Amino acid sequence: MKDEIKKTIIKYREAIPKKIFSRDLSIHEIKFDKATILVGPRKAGKSFFLYTLFNKEEYPIFINFEDSLISGIKSKDLNEILDSAKELYGLKKFSFFFDEIQNIPGWEAFIISLLNSHYSVFITGSNSNLLSKEIATSLRGKSLNYLFLPFSLSEYLSFNNLSLKDGWEYGDEKFKVKEKFNEFFKFGGFPEVCLSDSLELKNKLLNSYFDTTLYKDLSDRLNLKNTTLVQTVLKYLLNLFGNQFSISSLENYLKSNKISYSLEDVYSILKSSEDVFFCTFLRQYKKSFKKTEFSKSKIYLLDQGYIHFLAKESEDFGRILENIVFIELFRRNSEIENKNIFFFKSLNGKECDFIVKNNKKTIDAIQVCYALNSENRDRETNGLFEAMKEFNLKQGLILTFDQEDKYEIDGKKIIVKPVWKWLLEKI
Repeated sequence: MKDEIKKTIIKYREAIPKKIFSRDLSIHEIKFDKATILVGPRKAGKSFFLYTLFNKEEYPIFINFEDSLISGIKSKDLNEILDSAKELYGLKKFSFFFDEIQNIPGWEAFIISLLNSHYSVFITGSNSNLLSKEIATSLRGKSLNYLFLPFSLSEYLSFNNLSLKDGWEYGDEKFKVKEKFNEFFKFGGFPEVCLSDSLELKNKLLNSYFDTTLYKDLSDRLNLKNTTLVQTVLKYLLNLFGNQFSISSLENYLKSNKISYSLEDVYSILKSSEDVFFCTFLRQYKKSFKKTEFSKSKIYLLDQGYIHFLAKESEDFGRILENIVFIELFRRNSEIENKNIFFFKSLNGKECDFIVKNNKKTIDAIQVCYALNSENRDRETNGLFEAMKEFNLKQGLILTFDQEDKYEIDGKKIIVKPVWKWLLEKI
């Protein structure tokens, strides 16, 4: 196996391109023995991001454990990787990059042995044997985890060779940004989808991602033979984006469609749909932690491209806009699990789409609507104002598709801003 490992090391050292599209994620330089793990959905570009990190290291060693050259590798062979690197390049300060290492039983002990020998280790993977989130859990205490999602709007613009200069929002660049935002709004940020010029190909790709989530990540991984149940629950979540979810409503839906189920299986599917970063359940803020955990939730997808091609209400633009805002808040929160974003409902029933907390302190209240008009202005403003009063905020934000305004209510400032402008703000 050592010869095959050496061939693999040489192969990737020569094959990895030197120029790769740069993503906005910043990885901290680690001066202690912890692995860097990229956590996120399949097809978000994690492997290619490893390539960019690879190119920055002096003595990098890259292994993709799904490479056919090492298809027969076992846990006992893992130590051959370090020996092979030494035999090829001498005693160096190697940095190891591992893609899909979770395929190999006992991989954790090997990683810890590398860390204990003070080597840098970078890991990613989205295999149904062990999800990226579970890789992080397996090395708890020995890793730093980074959330890695499909393109943000900023990355999407860079991907399309649109570089913004200071004051761009006051010149012609603004119209180019709005044009690209319309594409991003429809098709989402999965890199392969963004690369595809054909609408048909975009459709095929997003449907294939959905099928992989359905069959590999959920049905096979959870050992659920009732694929009809898995498909029904997943499509139910997909079509509920931006709306409130309750288990009782889902049960009624399954019963009305004569889908056999057990609550145990349903809860497994719901949890795993979050674990694979297909969707997230946004909880209602409650002062009591216990009440928050068991409150009703709202559903948001982790890429809006699914909506355009797979959802029944693919032209509910207000909900899509709200979904995009959630994804960006989740990205900015940068944790692999959402612990700081909630929706708010006052005692008199007024609702605010998002409140954002930081160290138990609420720092933002955000309302999202496609357009403010005479019919909805009071509702949207009142919901935001109730949240601002509850959390003693002096300023609140209403995000729209393309409106901008400022006004005050009882001494509290409300800013109305286009989502495309907010998405590109530096934080």
